[in-house]
Amino acid sequence: MRAWEFLGEHRSPPSMPITLRALHKLRLDAKRREASEQERQAIMQVMYADPSAEQEQLELERLRLELDQLRAETEATKSETEAKSAIALTKNAKSGLAAMERNQDHITKLAKNGLGRKMKA
Repeated sequence: MRAWEFLGEHRSPPSMPITLRALHKLRLDAKRREASEQERQAIMQVMYADPSAEQEQLELERLRLELDQLRAETEATKSETEAKSAIALTKNAKSGLAAMERNQDHITKLAKNGLGRKMKA
C-alpha cells in the first residue's frame, strides 16, 4: 500500500506532521481492517450459503468429470478401431497383390505351355 491510499482517511493538523512511524501504523491498521473484512465475508458466505446449490455444483462437476472420462474412452476406442481397420486393409491389400501375382504366374505358365505345344507340333 502507498501512503496516499490511506492518507485521505487520516488528517492531522499542520502543526503535527505525519511521521514514518504514523504512516507505518496507518498501513498496518489498513491491512488489519482488510483481513478482518475478508474473514467476515468468509463467515457470511458460510452462514448464508445454500447447501443445495453447493451440492448441485458438486454434482455438476462430477458429471463433467464423468463426461470427460467417457469422451476419452470413446477416443481411445475410436483410435483402436481405426488402427485395426488399417491393419485389416493392409492385410487385404497384400493378399490381393499375392493373388494377382499367383494369377499372373498361372497365366504365364499356361502361355508357356501353349507355346511349347505349338513348337512341338
